[in-house]
Amino acid sequence: MSRMMSLLFASALQAFAAFVLIAAASAAETQTIRIGIIQPMSGNFAPYAQESEPAFEYVINKINAEGGIKSMGGAKIELLLADDASQGARTATEARRLATEENVAMIVGGLLSPQMLAISPVLDELKMPALSMWAAGSKSEYLYSLGFPYDRGYAATMANFLGWLAKEKGYPIKNVMLVYSNYEAGQLVNAALKERLPKLGFNIAGEAALDLKAADQTAAMLRIRSMKPDATAGLVTPRDGTLLHQARFSLNYNDAIFFGGTAGFSDTVLWKDLGDQIGKAVLTRNLFGMTGFSPAAKLESVRNIVHELKEKANLKIEVGQGAIQGAQSARILQRVLEAAGSTDRDAIKAAFAKVNIPPGDPDLYFMRPQGLAFAEDRLLKDSTGIVIQWMPDKSQEIVYPPEVATASPRPKS
Repeated sequence: MSRMMSLLFASALQAFAAFVLIAAASAAETQTIRIGIIQPMSGNFAPYAQESEPAFEYVINKINAEGGIKSMGGAKIELLLADDASQGARTATEARRLATEENVAMIVGGLLSPQMLAISPVLDELKMPALSMWAAGSKSEYLYSLGFPYDRGYAATMANFLGWLAKEKGYPIKNVMLVYSNYEAGQLVNAALKERLPKLGFNIAGEAALDLKAADQTAAMLRIRSMKPDATAGLVTPRDGTLLHQARFSLNYNDAIFFGGTAGFSDTVLWKDLGDQIGKAVLTRNLFGMTGFSPAAKLESVRNIVHELKEKANLKIEVGQGAIQGAQSARILQRVLEAAGSTDRDAIKAAFAKVNIPPGDPDLYFMRPQGLAFAEDRLLKDSTGIVIQWMPDKSQEIVYPPEVATASPRPKS
């Protein structure tokens, strides 16, 4: 081969290599990352999805518009939404379909405790990484959750708050009745409260398990009234909370302090569901709610996301805890994919351990003094909860813990 031919051949090889690199870069830029979304868009748990899903999708669209996942060349996130109708068996079925037929890289969803228990064997079998917005526990080594843990999250916050009210604020609390929605999370938080409250000097006055299928909670409220507790405590769903507050209003029962977590006592949708008359009568009197979010938060990142969701996300309801859970889940998903740098499921699972959204980060939407990172149980290391009280203008004040409080708890009326 002549020297001229050699030079031409080398030049052609260089041009071809450059073409391959450009093509590869172009392919990376247009790559999509398929993410399965399982939400209870219908059924008993639908209020969770109706609030969280629009906020989740809004933040995902924003991530895509701002350049996608940069570690994968700007790959865009594609969401495949499935409705499990609040039924655990259907959650498992949809997870299997998304993993095997749709070939998603990861699953994200509402996944409350019943769905979490149902989906866990499927995740382990298929080695499918997943993120739950709500579950208070994880039974799969592939499932991570943003929910409060049953004991060190929900029960610890509730018990410590009642102890603080009694000892530091002089509230006359001795007998506590356990009032909770009768499903896995409510039952497990209830069991943890039964362990924690007596150690703080409280007596358990009785228990009232709220039937998830009940259309009215008057019977439960009559049982509570008959036990004459000083306070109540327990995990209550949005629907059960609405029915419980309606029953309290109809019976004009205000003797006890009503305290519960989370959405059934603290979510902003309660005013819409109850109406102003009932809302002002029961939510602002002898009632406190545990939550992970409040519009009263002083954190700049929280105020910014609330404002943005109100102005740009076209939500059909007020920004409450569900919307914040959805928005935060989207940011966690972004961090996981950036750390993984790949759609390989093992790489995505390993990336959860690398997630760290520190205090002061603009993507931190939870009020967690230590930021967001996952512990060995695959739930968040910092499980701090806050407690709010309602004001007549539908606003909230944070009363606990003291270091983030915006007001003092009102005296018992």
